[in-house]
Amino acid sequence: MTHVVTVKVHGMQTPDMVDEAAHAWLEGVAAIAGAVPGGLRAQAQPGLALLATGAPLASVNGVFDVRSAPRRELVGDLAARAAEEIGRFGVPWCIQVRTGPDTEIAEIAAAHGLAKVTRTPLMVRGLDGPGATLDGSLPAAFVVRQLGPGDSAEFAAALAAGFEAPAQVMNRLGSAEILALPGATGYLAEADGAVVATGLALRAGGCVGIFNISVPPERRRQGYGAAVTSAILAAARERGARLAFLHSSAMGRSVYEYLGFRTVEEWTRYT
Repeated sequence: MTHVVTVKVHGMQTPDMVDEAAHAWLEGVAAIAGAVPGGLRAQAQPGLALLATGAPLASVNGVFDVRSAPRRELVGDLAARAAEEIGRFGVPWCIQVRTGPDTEIAEIAAAHGLAKVTRTPLMVRGLDGPGATLDGSLPAAFVVRQLGPGDSAEFAAALAAGFEAPAQVMNRLGSAEILALPGATGYLAEADGAVVATGLALRAGGCVGIFNISVPPERRRQGYGAAVTSAILAAARERGARLAFLHSSAMGRSVYEYLGFRTVEEWTRYT
């Protein structure tokens, strides 16, 4: 048997909302870095920070500037510090800016061996407008659970399966310390008793950031990623959030577009 999942989420985006989302994203990643044992969080100025989670993923360690115009000198200073301090973790790191490729930033990155350039889409959608409907045929036993610190082992194991990543990596990114953050909620979707999707919401002010949407390989292309994202949006809207944002992979981009997200910026990451 199947049932139809209907979630109303829609809205318009403005430049001020995009700027708010960018700063809320940095606040969320900084909160994660500050929560994990041994993590590093150093903010040079509003919108510019040196962060390290200790997980072996460049995207969660490094120098992050979310101002509309990068401060090159400060980025350079923090990059020199990152090379030393993140180097102690023995994990890859990055320099990430909100703008497109920049010659001076690229030179700073190259000086630290960060020669690979990738673009990361920032996607946003408003939550306070008239609703759009998500319809999907899912197993009757489909449920979404909200998780807290006591569920961290289960959450980390589900993240490892969904991202096909080593357990030790996801033990850090799915830790009890992260799930205990104010405004943080983990999500686990199940169908017929099996885990089919994960998600993490981080609320900051009127924004909700969506992180760690994953689906195990054998469960992909069945609507589970869209369904758990929709559940996060619905819960965030009930809690008063006005704006949702996320960074999308190439695999997930069409799913988020279907849910009403729109790419508003392409950020640049040097690794």
